[in-house]
Amino acid sequence: MSTDSLAEPLNHVSTRRLGSLRLRLTLAVPLLTAAIVAVFEWSLGNYESPAEGLARTAWLVLLLSAAQLILIEALLLRPLRRLAAGCEAMESAPVPLTPEAAVPTPGLAAELDRIGHAMLRARGSLWQQDQAARELRRELAQQRHLLQEAHSALEANQRELASLARIDALTGIANQRAFDEALRREFKRAQRLRGLLALAVLDLDQFKQFNLTHGTAVGDMALQRVASLLNERFKRDTDVVARLGGEEFVALLPGFGMAEAQGVLESLRDELRALRLPDGQGSLTLSVGLAAASPAHPYLSAQALLQAADEALYIAKHAGRDRLSLAA
Repeated sequence: MSTDSLAEPLNHVSTRRLGSLRLRLTLAVPLLTAAIVAVFEWSLGNYESPAEGLARTAWLVLLLSAAQLILIEALLLRPLRRLAAGCEAMESAPVPLTPEAAVPTPGLAAELDRIGHAMLRARGSLWQQDQAARELRRELAQQRHLLQEAHSALEANQRELASLARIDALTGIANQRAFDEALRREFKRAQRLRGLLALAVLDLDQFKQFNLTHGTAVGDMALQRVASLLNERFKRDTDVVARLGGEEFVALLPGFGMAEAQGVLESLRDELRALRLPDGQGSLTLSVGLAAASPAHPYLSAQALLQAADEALYIAKHAGRDRLSLAA
């Protein structure tokens, strides 16, 4: 059977299919348009009578259907017809009998080459984009890791700064801010549990003169020795020793009454007298004001307890120094 005899049925099939498609579109488009226009027009309710509405709807359906069919013919059916004609032409072409006859025409070969080159360029572009995306993901992962490290370092610095904000830089013990927080906390706990709380304010006697005699460097080392002595003497987990500033220190002793705290502080004064100073010369003495809160002797506030200890220290200073005075 020849190729021409095969192409003829194919031509008829393609023509019948296009004709069938055109017929279905010609029937379906007006029906669908009529339904849409009817629903839209009747929803607006612009007509006084059904006859007027039907006439107006019919005209709209006719115009819209004609416009749609023209567009479908121009945009869909004509390209399909050309495509079918091209396929029919390719199908009706004679079958090559020799390898030389199988070589495509120069125009088709050039078109195939262009398509092949375009596909290669597209594949190369996709590969480059994939590599760029992978590189970007690696950079993002590195940046995320660096950001996490910076965040961890920042948190560590913040913790260190918070710790430094509560520690006296010279002596390494708590500063006044940390002491104020501990005093409020322990005072509330003693009130809630009806417990004991002793507070001692300690001041080195004539320390300004000591600095003038021995120098500020020796004076700083003496303050460090005193702070170390306080840490050694008051080393319970609940004890708090702090430097309020200059040569003034404070000791907060939860669970101690007046008698227990007085005994410990007298021993501390004796140890301070025996303390070996940095240059081996001179000596230091300590004046102490002591107040203690208890259920039998309560204070209205933590500030009132601190004020009572300050007043006792004032009495010890004016009574000749180097002594311990008890709050009334």
